[in-house]
Amino acid sequence: MPDRKVSILHLSSDSKFVNAANYIFEKAFPGCNHFIIPHSKFRRKLSTVKIDKNVEIAPYGKSFLQSVIEKSQKYDCVILHGITEFNSSVFLLSENKNKFVGLLWGAELYTEENFPKLLGKKTASLNIRQPELALKERIKGFGRQILYGKSIILPNATKLAAASLSYFSSEHIEEFDFFMKRKLISEKCQHIPFTYSPLEYILKGYQSSYAKGNDILLGNSAAITNNHLEAFQILKGLGTGNRSIIVPLSYGNRFYADTIISNGFDLFNESFKPLRSFMPLYEYIKVIQSCGIAIMNHYRQQAMGNILAMLWLGSKVYLNKSNTYFHYLKRIGIIVYSIEDDLVKENKDALNNLNKNEMDHNRKILQEVNGEEHVIEVLRERILKFF
Repeated sequence: MPDRKVSILHLSSDSKFVNAANYIFEKAFPGCNHFIIPHSKFRRKLSTVKIDKNVEIAPYGKSFLQSVIEKSQKYDCVILHGITEFNSSVFLLSENKNKFVGLLWGAELYTEENFPKLLGKKTASLNIRQPELALKERIKGFGRQILYGKSIILPNATKLAAASLSYFSSEHIEEFDFFMKRKLISEKCQHIPFTYSPLEYILKGYQSSYAKGNDILLGNSAAITNNHLEAFQILKGLGTGNRSIIVPLSYGNRFYADTIISNGFDLFNESFKPLRSFMPLYEYIKVIQSCGIAIMNHYRQQAMGNILAMLWLGSKVYLNKSNTYFHYLKRIGIIVYSIEDDLVKENKDALNNLNKNEMDHNRKILQEVNGEEHVIEVLRERILKFF
C-alpha cells in the first residue's frame, strides 16, 4: 500500500489500453483513480473500455474541454493516456501544468514530419494511406466544429504539449532519450517508466505455456509501419517450407490490410494465414502460441505487448535495429535478434527456434523487469516522488 494517498485523474479515448491502465494503477493506488472517457452523442456505447465504478463516460459538447480542465485542477496528478489533440489542449490550457504526465502511445510523435523514414521502399511505394488519412482528418475537423465549436482544440496542440510537459512516460529510457535528442520533448522533462503490459495481465492463463510450433508471426496490425512487404521479401528469400505465416490485420488501415492479404497469398499460397477479425486476448495468445518465430519490422517503437508475449512464450524474436525497443531489450540482456543482421540467408539458424535454456534465460529477465510486482513498485515510487 502507498505511504500516502494521491488522487489521480486519467484522460483517455475509448482504447484497449485503458483497461490495462486501470488494472495497474488500481494495484498501485487502490481507490485513488478516476478515468474520464469522452464519447460522441451519436455513439453512446464504448467499444473497448470496460465500465467500472471509477470510469466516467463524458459526452462531448462545447463546454466539455473547460469542464475537464476544471476537474483536473482537483487532482494531485493527471495522466494523459496518449498525447492526443484533446489531452494536449487540456494540458496547455490548464493553470497548473506540473501535475500532468504525458504517456506516449507512439503515433502522436512518430509522424512523417518528425520521422520521414518509417517505411521501407516497397511499403512507401504503395501510396495508399495519404488519401484515406486526409479524408479522415477533414471528417474529424468537421466533427470537432459540430461537437466543440471552432476553437476548442488548439492548433499544433500535440507538438506544443510534448515540448512543454514536465513528466513524460514511456516503457524504456531509450525512447525517452531518443525524443529528447531530437528536441521533441523538453531537456528538463522527467522520465516515468510505465508499461501497459505487465506479464500477469497480458499472459493470464498462459504464464506457464511455451511456444509449441515453428510457425511465423509477422507484424501486429494493419498499420503501414509494420513494413510487411519488406519482411515478405526476406522470408521468400529464406524459404519457409511448410510453416504457416500468421499475420494479424484486425485493426489499422483496411485498404492496407487488403493489399497485404493479396500480396501474402500471391507469395505464400495456403501458408499465409491473415487474422482479420479482432479476438479476445486469451484467444489471440492461443493462436500465436504455435509461432516459434516472431518478426516485427517496425522502424519505431510499436507492438511492445506482442513482442513481450512472444519473448515470454519462448519465440525467437526479430526486430529492426532502428527500433528503440530492440536496444532496450539488448541492454537488459534479452536474447533478441535484428532483422538486418540475423534474418539473412548466411545465417543457417535464422528460422530455428530458441532452445529451452535460451527461453528460460529470457523469462527470468522479463519476470524481473516486467513482472507485475516490479512494474507496480516502480510506478508507485515515481508517482509519489513527483506528486
